[in-house]
Amino acid sequence: MLKRFLILFIIAIAFLGCTRDDICEEGAQTTPLLIITFNDIVDPTQRKAVPSLTVETLDFNSVQVISEETTDSIVIPLRNSAIETSYRFKKAVGTASPNNDVLTFRYSTEDIYVNRACAFKTIYHELNALIQDEGSANWILQLDIETPDVVDETETHITIFH
Repeated sequence: MLKRFLILFIIAIAFLGCTRDDICEEGAQTTPLLIITFNDIVDPTQRKAVPSLTVETLDFNSVQVISEETTDSIVIPLRNSAIETSYRFKKAVGTASPNNDVLTFRYSTEDIYVNRACAFKTIYHELNALIQDEGSANWILQLDIETPDVVDETETHITIFH
């Protein structure tokens, strides 16, 4: 009898010491993406789709983030291991008159602890964007920083006029 009680006691202690697997829940806060919208330079309040837009990194092993999409808004990641990220924005890819512009996003980063399962997320402060000047060859004519802090994905961070 005592032996059974001891075995049940040891099993109960073992189960009480266990915790559920730590899995980052869907919908948990994670590092936000940069939201960019494209507006018409003639009528700045109107959205204007970019035909056949391709966005790629400028790294040695270039990666396409967006591939030949006609869209008026995009979401792209920023590097959390650096204070700047550069992308090549290609307009009208696959046509007779493609045009490339290079944008560099500069920012400061802050890592925030979310929980044990999700670990940390990075938020970006003091967002700034620079267009590589190509004179009259630029298709991106102007940009506005709408929100200098990228902390979530609920609003536009940058508006590009073309």
